Amino acid sequence: MEGKPHNLLKGKIGLILRLCVVVGAGYLIFRNLDCREFAAAFKQLRGWVICTAIAVKLVSEGGMAFRWWLLLRALSIQIPLKTAVRLHFHGLFFSSFLPTSTGGDFIRAWYVSRHTNKRVQSSLSVFVDRFTGLFSTALIAGVAYFLYFSGQGFLAVETKKISDVEGRYQAWFLLFLVCFLVLAVLFVLFSSKARYFLKRGFLISREALRRVFVHIREIISVFLRKWWLFPLTVLITLFFQGLTIVSFWLIGLDLGVSGQLQYYFVFFPLVWVIGVIPVSIAGLGILEGGVVLLFVKAAGARAEAAAALAICQRALFLIGALPGIWVHLRADYLPKKTDHIFY
Repeated sequence: MEGKPHNLLKGKIGLILRLCVVVGAGYLIFRNLDCREFAAAFKQLRGWVICTAIAVKLVSEGGMAFRWWLLLRALSIQIPLKTAVRLHFHGLFFSSFLPTSTGGDFIRAWYVSRHTNKRVQSSLSVFVDRFTGLFSTALIAGVAYFLYFSGQGFLAVETKKISDVEGRYQAWFLLFLVCFLVLAVLFVLFSSKARYFLKRGFLISREALRRVFVHIREIISVFLRKWWLFPLTVLITLFFQGLTIVSFWLIGLDLGVSGQLQYYFVFFPLVWVIGVIPVSIAGLGILEGGVVLLFVKAAGARAEAAAALAICQRALFLIGALPGIWVHLRADYLPKKTDHIFY
């Protein structure tokens, strides 16, 4: 019982820290913007561009669900495609709308395991699917960069001289960090209770990792036997993410951000990969700040137009997750009484 209040406190502290990141990023993005120009940028959007972008986003999420379904079938987990689509949108709903500490992938992994007796394999398929998506996204950014911007160094950050005040602050921060680490080590060395929990946690983690490793080895063997599976899932991702990027390019044209498509194929995938790092809520502030920074510094866009593009990106992400609300309200993520548990 003592662990529950501790976990709740830890979760609250983590949420507060991520909210601070969101607020700080929002302040940095909007502090110098001209509010009138920012609002006027949205008036330039044409209706057919908005509708096209929404349709592309919804279809793309369906394509991502299809990609995951192929991975499940390769692992001999015969879940219907409509079930995979529902679970995908359900996890997307949690990732996009709720400040959950587990994330949509963990939600999807938990509920897909309710639909099959292969619980560990089905759960791991979610993270294999995530890896495939991240690999494909990084591939888009890398290929586009080397095709169009190799050697230009447009992402280089200007260095500036650190003032005496900033230097003192950095020195105090490093001193505080070193003292904190030393105290933490001393606490573990001289506290028997701390050593006990550390040893117990190590043993439990080692056993859990051993079991997971066995199933990971099984998944790797599946990829080796079915050599076409990984290239196929990558191609599916490249196609649908490419459509999404083109839709952002159309929005950027209306907003007056940039007409050069290569910028979009580098900047958006790069920001999406960075946004996966769980330092904020659903990448809020990180995705927007990345888009503004890159388009302003490298593409020469106006800050107001780039911020409007970043907001459109967030709006499309939320709209793409809307079907997950319907799935959640209808509890379509749970197995029906008439459903079979697939092996």
